[in-house]
Amino acid sequence: MERTIVVCDDSSEFLAMVELALEPIAAVNHLRILHASSGEEALALLQSHPEAAILLTDLAMPTMNGLELIAQCRRLYPMLQSVVLSGAADAHSIIEAIRAGATDYIVKPPTLEELETALSNALARHAELEQAFRTRERLRGYERELAIAAEIQRHMLPPSHVHDPEDRYDLSALLVPARHVAGDFYDHWVTSDGRLVMAVGDVSGKGVSAALWMAVTKTLLRSHLEHDPSPVRAMEATNRALATNNPQAFFVTVLVAVFDPDTGDLCIVSAGHPPPYCISEGGTIRQLELQRGMPLGAIESNTFASSVYRLHSGDRLVLFTDGALDAASDDLALQQEQWADIVGRAVACGGDLTASLIAALSVRWVSDTFPDDVTFVVLDYKSPTRHKEDSSAIGTLSASSSCGLTFR
Repeated sequence: MERTIVVCDDSSEFLAMVELALEPIAAVNHLRILHASSGEEALALLQSHPEAAILLTDLAMPTMNGLELIAQCRRLYPMLQSVVLSGAADAHSIIEAIRAGATDYIVKPPTLEELETALSNALARHAELEQAFRTRERLRGYERELAIAAEIQRHMLPPSHVHDPEDRYDLSALLVPARHVAGDFYDHWVTSDGRLVMAVGDVSGKGVSAALWMAVTKTLLRSHLEHDPSPVRAMEATNRALATNNPQAFFVTVLVAVFDPDTGDLCIVSAGHPPPYCISEGGTIRQLELQRGMPLGAIESNTFASSVYRLHSGDRLVLFTDGALDAASDDLALQQEQWADIVGRAVACGGDLTASLIAALSVRWVSDTFPDDVTFVVLDYKSPTRHKEDSSAIGTLSASSSCGLTFR
């Protein structure tokens, strides 16, 4: 690839001598040499040839001297290597040239070896800067693509706040990615018979690959849940679809909760996911006991079971991903204890529980991102519209049962 050198000197005799000296260097390095007799002419040449690699200039020139030319080139062409070729050999002139932006300084008359060394060094520096610039542009391109991917992922999620038209419940949700895009997801929707379906999931790994698998899992899970009233069968169908085409051996922990706001009945199916917390109106906090199956995508023949609870007026249900545990403590042995303590303090603060939880976690990570994606879904149950006989006892349904159908 041919590269350009602009030589600037107000002496035509000296320009001719420099050109003669540069001929062997130019031939070896594929250089094109352009001449300018003033700073203004040099700038005009550079404007026409912004790809120029080196400016070789004298300091003492009429109208625009070499220092002014170098300073302007530094501003306009930051990758251009400015090499001074001057008769001034004093330290002050050298220092001023370097301050202006010169990368090398040669005293006239130069030897061929001095010219060759200075130009070779300048070309090497220019090549490094070009490579760094291309790398930076590629990274910026990746950043733009990741920003677009993050925006698409955000639009895949349902609203973060939902108020029931009949004022039976409020729902809030939050997903904080550890990177640009997340391997976590949450979803919620109301079925045709008025039940609220909630789901949270966490894909193994992080970054773009986890985000893509998240999108696949979320889409499959919702599709099966919308076509089958049993969350157990929907979970098993989703698992089979993921496990049969999983060359990267991804797995996904998922929790699905189907809630009947008329009765408070809650059916939960877990695929290796942390159990949610239930917070009573009086502030009592307990973690629900669930039958936890294997994560989705691990084994095609996995089966799942459902657990049934009944929520009461004023209860709050907190679904979360294990990123909350990782953010709560670096010590695996202490994570559950620390997370329970954070939930307790967030409840004591009152107000928006989702905001209080993320604020409490953020105290530990004020100068850094979370180590893993963090996701919450909080259901605030206000009151049922009708009451059935008390069935607050905790029960477990078999994998073949359809807790979705027993609600109505």
